[in-house]
Order: sequence, then structure tokens, then C-alpha cells
Amino acid sequence: MTRWTLLEAALWIEAIALAGALALLFGHAVRMRVQRRRYADRLERARRAFYSAVRSGRPSRGELADLRGLPPRQRKRLFLELLPSLAGSTRAQLGVLAQEVGLREMAERMTESRRWWRRLHGLRLLGVMGAAGPVLPRMLRDRHRDVRAEAVEAASAHATPEIIEGLIALLDEPGPHHPFLLRDTLIRIGPPVVEPLARYLSGHVGQDTYAALEVAAGLPAPPFAAPALRLCRDPLAGARARAATLAGALGGEESVGVLQYLLHDGDAEVRAAAAGALCRLGHWPSAPAIAALLRDPAWAVRRAAALALRALGSPGQLYLRGALRSEDRFAADMARQTLEMPDWLAESA
Repeated sequence: MTRWTLLEAALWIEAIALAGALALLFGHAVRMRVQRRRYADRLERARRAFYSAVRSGRPSRGELADLRGLPPRQRKRLFLELLPSLAGSTRAQLGVLAQEVGLREMAERMTESRRWWRRLHGLRLLGVMGAAGPVLPRMLRDRHRDVRAEAVEAASAHATPEIIEGLIALLDEPGPHHPFLLRDTLIRIGPPVVEPLARYLSGHVGQDTYAALEVAAGLPAPPFAAPALRLCRDPLAGARARAATLAGALGGEESVGVLQYLLHDGDAEVRAAAAGALCRLGHWPSAPAIAALLRDPAWAVRRAAALALRALGSPGQLYLRGALRSEDRFAADMARQTLEMPDWLAESA
């Protein structure tokens, strides 16, 4: 075969493939149009039944028959169409109605699909129905990160002990996940998280504690005291720094002693965290030790120390003004910048 013959054959093949694709698209459009016409009257009756049932709170037998007579996809479409316009008790009533017409069973089957996007869609449907609780423990262990993230977001409304344990188990998950969403969910759940999280911190060290310590700092409670003080001596600086922040949120004489010790830690992150923690405790007797950090070689530590002194009020600001005359130009510059800083900026910093 010549080169032109091969080219002509290739063009014919491409033309046939294009024609086949167009035929498929046209056939799909025709099928959808036929289905819309076929279900138009039933869809309109079902739409009116949905609105009527939500308004009355008690769907009639005929309304339920109209809704159940639609294909599952059309029932789901009507449910999602009505959902954004409702809130409060009427939205809850819509969720009950969705369960009565079989949408809950359909959504639960979707969460068992091999395709992650179908599992995600099924979980979202259950979430808006208020019926996600039974599947959440399984969804929190799902192999796809977006499904796990959706389960984490829904967990705050279904905070059973099993679900809380599942959330805490994600804190040291080695694979990719959504750490900020996970921490925010645990903090929103609140007090029920404290005891299981304290047990988790008591049994872990190092990097596995980072996220848990950040959550605990947002939920300061006495059960965290012993793990926080232990982790203030962890070999990893990141754990010590986060534990210092938690100790500052908890308070107490023992915490103050440990934080003052950490002002001399070998890692800059830990020294800065200790200065900030003493500031949050309002422990003005620590002002001289914090003021010594104005001469620290690390800029982040000097800044944390200066902001802490300013926030401690008159005792701390006396040390800042004294630092203006320091022979250490870095200490003097940091003191000057902090004293001249507007109040709103200092508070945000």
C-alpha cells in the first residue's frame, strides 16, 4: 500500500469513529427526550405530591404512590430540587419523606459501590436526610480520601462513641487526608472527645501526637494535663512545641514550671511556643525570663517574646522599654517594632 492509500484508510477510520460517536450522542439525547415526555405528567404529579407532603407533614396514600411510582433517579432529582429551599422542621420532614419513598435504601446501596464517586454521592444523600449515622464508621475507613472527608464532616451530627473513636484513629493515618477538617470536627463535637483523646495521647509519642495535641489545645480539660506534661519532654521538637501550647491552655503550677524550663530548649520552635503559652496564662512573674529571649538568635523567638511581653501588660512593657536601650541591636529593633505596633495588629499577632 502506498502512503496515500494508508492516509485515506486512516481518514476513513476516523470518519467512521466520529460518525459513531455522534450517533451515540444523538441516540442518548433522543432517549432522554422520550423519557422526559414519558415521565412528564408523572414527574409533575410527584413534584406536587412532594410539596404537599412537606407542607402537611403527613403524606397521603395517593401522594406516596405518586412518589414511589417514579424511577429512583427521578425521585432523587425531586428530593435534591426541593432541598435548598427548606430549613428547620420542614427540611427534617423532607428527610423523613425521602426515607418513606425508598431514597434511604438507594443511598445506602450506593455507599457500598465499588466506584468511589457513587459511595460519596450516597453518603451525601444520607447526610441531607439525617440518616448517615449507621454507615459512618465504615465510611471513615473508606479507601478514598474524599469519601473519608465527607464522612468526617458528617460525623459531628452523629457523635457516637464508635464514631469518635473512628475520627481519633484518623489522626495518625499515614496516608493523605483532610487534617484541618478532621481537627475542626473533633473540636466542634466538644466534651465527648476529651476522654478518648486523652487515652490516645497517653499511648502515643512523637509525630503521631501532632494533630491530637492541636485538637486538645482547642478543648483544654484536666484529663490532658498528664499527657501534655509528658510530651513537653518528647524527643521531637514539634511534639514539645505543641505540648507547650496545650500546657499553656491548661494552666497550673506544674505547667508554669515546665514552660519556664522550655524557654531554654534547644529548638527555636519550642522556645517560641513556651513564651506564647506563658503569655496566654498571664504569668507576669515570667516576664524577666521571657525578656531574655529578646536576644535570641532566632527571629521567631524574639518576635514571640516581644509579643508576649506586650500582652503581659505593664510588667512586660517595662522590659520592652528597657530593651530599647540594649546594646543588642536585634533586641532593640524587636522591642521598638512591638511597642509601635497598633493594638489591633498586636492582638491578631
